[in-house]
Amino acid sequence: SDTAMQLNNNLPLLLSLSFGFLIIQFSLAFTIRTSPQQHVQHPSVMIIGGGPGGLLVSILLNNIGIDTTILEEAREPDEWSSKSYAMTLNERGKAALDRAGCLESVMRVGNEKVCSYFVDGITGGIKTIPRKESTPSLGVSRPLLVECIETIATDLPHVTLRKGAGISSITEDKEKRLLQVHLQDGTVIPGATHVIGADGKWSKVRQSFPSLNSQANLVSCTGFGVLMFGETIPEGFEKKDGTYIIFPPADEESQSSTPPGFYVIASHLPNNGGMSLAMVCTDSIGEKYPWLQPEADPKPKDLGTFGWKDETSLEKEKSIVDAHSTNEDLANKLEGIFQETFPAFHAVLDKRFYQNARINRRASWLQMSAAEGTKKDVSYSTEEGNVALIGDAAHAMTASMGEGGNCAMESAVKLVDAVISIMKEKGETDCTVNTMNEAFMDYGVSRPKEVQPVQEMSAARNNK
Repeated sequence: SDTAMQLNNNLPLLLSLSFGFLIIQFSLAFTIRTSPQQHVQHPSVMIIGGGPGGLLVSILLNNIGIDTTILEEAREPDEWSSKSYAMTLNERGKAALDRAGCLESVMRVGNEKVCSYFVDGITGGIKTIPRKESTPSLGVSRPLLVECIETIATDLPHVTLRKGAGISSITEDKEKRLLQVHLQDGTVIPGATHVIGADGKWSKVRQSFPSLNSQANLVSCTGFGVLMFGETIPEGFEKKDGTYIIFPPADEESQSSTPPGFYVIASHLPNNGGMSLAMVCTDSIGEKYPWLQPEADPKPKDLGTFGWKDETSLEKEKSIVDAHSTNEDLANKLEGIFQETFPAFHAVLDKRFYQNARINRRASWLQMSAAEGTKKDVSYSTEEGNVALIGDAAHAMTASMGEGGNCAMESAVKLVDAVISIMKEKGETDCTVNTMNEAFMDYGVSRPKEVQPVQEMSAARNNK
């Protein structure tokens, strides 16, 4: 009876100890069953590519408290060379910049465009055509656009930018369920929960994941471009509120014998930086000027070997097909075409425009398609939701409609909007890894439906 009474008196203590033991056991069991990634409650995001899209997504993620590190291969924007052209930002591009708080900065350095100027190449007569958009578009060079966004991004607490950091591949640490970024110098950056591929048409991120790269097909179009730059403004082309389009004569009675196989787009570069010329050529021009044909497209096994340099490598090594010709040969031959076809424009154009002319490869766009025999939708994300593609890495398009950069920045907004939407659904104030996974997957299947029609329209216009 004494023993029973002692047990009865100690019963609360025994129950408390037993309950505590059960809690410890449950906690240990839960820890064993929990994946390593679930311990990383807050996402750590690597953004590959520091162009407008990559920088914009870093700002938008910063605004909801998510840490990002941007890795950009080029040390300076000028290294992009042929990307130093005048871009036209339309309503979708301006809206994306506005969301990130960058529009005001870009507008201060850009040129508002309210019309297009159609120029008769023979007489020099100019016809003004007002633009249909409700708000003016904005002309700005790519390096200047990057500089504006970068200045804002690098001043934010959750954004880190590393330049001169080209990547070679992304791998997965299956045990920890984390991603490893392999740089071209052999360095490995571990510990990322998510990667955003904003590294262009030749995306190393996309190539690192079969589920993404197997959907991709690079489609070449007919036609190509010849780019020229000059620091002077031709007389009569001083207005900055529009783009000049110079056409060769189309009538049969014209004295010119040159087939109308090309036209020229002339755009002011911001900050009185001169003017860029894009000579847009159809294949028919090669019938009379075979030396003007672009270099053959890279072989499939070589695609992406040099990243964006795959399209710009011509500029330093080769200007025309004849390997023995020089840039001076190209300049003289181009000037001859302009003099014959555009006598009025040729008369006011500084000869230095011809001297830095470069022939680009044929226009191409990235067609993403679901694998044959599957019911899966096209997706810009991996099935796990730890990798997503934006911009040219997901939906590269031809330049015929000027939508590539605008759609890239819009995709940055769409991706972050997906994150915000799921955070609201879950009532989260801080984004978790699982929420980011779900958002990437939602964006991955919804964005192609919006942007692929734009790609197809752009390619169709390029092939006319």
